[in-house]
Amino acid sequence: MTAQPEEDEKMPESSGLEAQKETQEHSPLLLNDISPELQRKIDLIDAVTQASDKKARREAIDRAAKELGRTPRRIRTLVQRVESGEGPAVLAVGRKDKGQFRIPEHWFKFVIATYEWGQKQGSRMNKNQVHKKLKTLATQGERLRDKNYRKQFMGHRKVREDLVAGNCPSHVTVSKVIDFYLKGKNKNVRHPGSPAEGQIIQTTEGILELGYSNQIWQCDHTKLDILLVDEKGDTILELDDAGEEVWGRPYLTLIADSYSGCIVGFYLGLEPAGSHEVGLALRHAMLPKQYGPEYELETKEIAFGKPEYWLTDRAKEFKSKHLQLISMQASFKRRLRAFPQAGGLIETIFDTLNKELLSLLPGYTGSNVKERPKDAEKHACITLKELEKRLVRYFFDNYNWSKYPRVEHQKRHERWRSMLLAEPEVLDERSLDVCLMKVAHRKVEKYGSVEFARLIYQGDCLIPYQGEEISLRYDERNITALLAYTRPVDGQPGQYIGAAYARDLQQDQISLEELRWYKRELCKRGVEVNHDSIVAERLGLYEFIDEKRQSKRQRRKQANQEHQQQTNTSKVVELFPQNQSVETHPDPQPGSEAFASQSQAGNTTNSTSLSQSLPEPSSLVNVPDSTVENQAGAEAISESIVDQVSRSDEASDESSLSNAVDFSYEPVVAYDWDQLLADNW
Repeated sequence: MTAQPEEDEKMPESSGLEAQKETQEHSPLLLNDISPELQRKIDLIDAVTQASDKKARREAIDRAAKELGRTPRRIRTLVQRVESGEGPAVLAVGRKDKGQFRIPEHWFKFVIATYEWGQKQGSRMNKNQVHKKLKTLATQGERLRDKNYRKQFMGHRKVREDLVAGNCPSHVTVSKVIDFYLKGKNKNVRHPGSPAEGQIIQTTEGILELGYSNQIWQCDHTKLDILLVDEKGDTILELDDAGEEVWGRPYLTLIADSYSGCIVGFYLGLEPAGSHEVGLALRHAMLPKQYGPEYELETKEIAFGKPEYWLTDRAKEFKSKHLQLISMQASFKRRLRAFPQAGGLIETIFDTLNKELLSLLPGYTGSNVKERPKDAEKHACITLKELEKRLVRYFFDNYNWSKYPRVEHQKRHERWRSMLLAEPEVLDERSLDVCLMKVAHRKVEKYGSVEFARLIYQGDCLIPYQGEEISLRYDERNITALLAYTRPVDGQPGQYIGAAYARDLQQDQISLEELRWYKRELCKRGVEVNHDSIVAERLGLYEFIDEKRQSKRQRRKQANQEHQQQTNTSKVVELFPQNQSVETHPDPQPGSEAFASQSQAGNTTNSTSLSQSLPEPSSLVNVPDSTVENQAGAEAISESIVDQVSRSDEASDESSLSNAVDFSYEPVVAYDWDQLLADNW
């Protein structure tokens, strides 16, 4: 649609901007740069104003109109404005609406709202897609009045009416609207800087005005752009976000005084900055600094003290419970920045540190990955301790004694000293042990010794606490000494006992991370030396265990088979196998084939000897048939037969002892009495 501007609907402008433009319209104009085209225009108009008579004036107007492509009337208007006092600058003024667009205000707001909607939650809608969405909505007609579109057109009633009618801005108009919006949004204006006095800092709790030293301290940390090595020159590796090993880079936590710009404390380590590192940096800032001659410091006095306000960003380590305890112990107030720009002091120090120190050291990587120096890993040769010494000298001999940028002829340390309300309070070092967040609990062994990180620590102060558990606080940067405290009992706080020192440690200073790294290297070297012998011994041991376990299973299996063969053998010997039915045969037991063959051979031998020892049935009792006429006679005959058979069994038992098969049981002979009586009768 071609949206015509309404009388009261122009491109949105603030009332202040409109008043400023009206003032500019009536203010005198002055030419700064004159282009060749403008110079030609000035020459033609000047010829008109310098004409001697009406004829020459008319000829000059016609010539200017012809060369400039304007009407004589337009030329006369320009001449009249020049002669009225506006000057030649009016000739450089073009159309006021040049480069602008015509669109009602409600459409301007809706196009911008649509574009902003397309930039939320990771989406990136461009100008062409905005116009396509407007055209798509224009095709819906009366359906735009449904509840589904109510939220989208909230506050844009006139836009919905135009879309229902099928009207929407053109692609060129939409593109110009978005360009106009982005040009104003992305306009960067440099801050001129706060004055030397009366500076303010905006926090989430309100505005703080700087007035003296040690009033507001700011803290932040960064990962330095330099690669480090260990004491032996080997690379220090760390794991990145993807879990891959990369060159180790140190982390710096810095604390600066907002009024003077002095650096009052810092912490340098290989661990990512957390609440523990912040606590150590704060402890270093509040205590007087005492460095040995190896640091080669020229400065005798270094800023220290206790802040009134502690200003940080909204990182989680600055909102931890640990920092809450520190602020209660040291009696200062914690504040959070209202805007990221409020931390410009610390960011400026980081940038200056890169330019003046780190960029000159070997192993510097650069803050820009694309501009990273080649072979940075190859030239890395600085240890963590050496870097700390360079930082100490730079901060306290160079940076703090440089000129304060807002006041001429005044240095940062001089400004800090001159605006102290009172001498800094020297705090008790034991009262700041709460900054040492790392706590370990150990049991005191004999002679007042404790074990920590596979090192033995001893102290005479621990002898009365033998057999009791104590708390150990330590600084990860130097674990040559541990601070011992009693364990809290019934909610009571622990009391300071004393210091315990490493017994077998030769270094004067070593960090916990360095100690762990040394032990890992020793383990690797030990494995490389004894790897073959250890593996061979272990493999032999495993084979020996498997062999013994297998032989033990075989012995158990053989014993079970022998036991089954003995327990499954029948103790009954049939004298008349022809009378044994099929159902009376026992089921063969597994694993008893060998025993069955031996039993069969033994049974054959036994049956032969038994048949030889037993008399024939007819000769057992020689009684005529006519003498047995009643039951009593039959019973007498049966008893005599049983006695003779029993004597035969005893004889057979004695003869069976000499057989090859050794029975561990006494056989039982079964007789078929009916058959025996029938044969004898």
